[in-house]
Amino acid sequence: MYGLKHYHNFDNSDGVDARNFGVGRSNIVGTLVHTTSGAHSLDWLRRGSAEAGKPAGADYLIDRNGDRHSLTPGGHYPYHAGKSSLVYNNRLYQGDEVSQLLLGVELENLDTTYCTAEQLDSLAELVMLEGIAFGWRWPYYVLGHYEVARPLGRRSDPQGFLWGDFMGRLYLWASANKTPGL
Repeated sequence: MYGLKHYHNFDNSDGVDARNFGVGRSNIVGTLVHTTSGAHSLDWLRRGSAEAGKPAGADYLIDRNGDRHSLTPGGHYPYHAGKSSLVYNNRLYQGDEVSQLLLGVELENLDTTYCTAEQLDSLAELVMLEGIAFGWRWPYYVLGHYEVARPLGRRSDPQGFLWGDFMGRLYLWASANKTPGL
């Protein structure tokens, strides 16, 4: 009825550098969207950032054609929010707590280009699937990295991310799957 394309998930969590991840994770309540500011990001997120002394991770990387690469080993959370803070349900979360609370999704993108329609569709499908897995209700909790990074202005991603286009796609996915709250 909706003509929505399903995107591929590839498990790339084997062989990731453990320095990019913390152990244990609470219930995930939403999604934090990032953009990579470069190409060839899979190797950087799996090992390169830790080897460079700048541990950074993500739960998923979505490449330009919409394929999703799962990067986080079971029982772990990626360091993706960095220096950050977030008030959720009247409680303040900071730093690694934000990384534990929110699913970290990187969209491979240069700062000078827009995210592709395939990336937006794939992200919408992913948020809907995670919403089912974690029992989220509509409206889903989706933030940009710039919203939690501290001090304010420290991060500006996701760059080239069309929020209106994404929210329309997310609504279609949620409707097609009869998400509670719609």
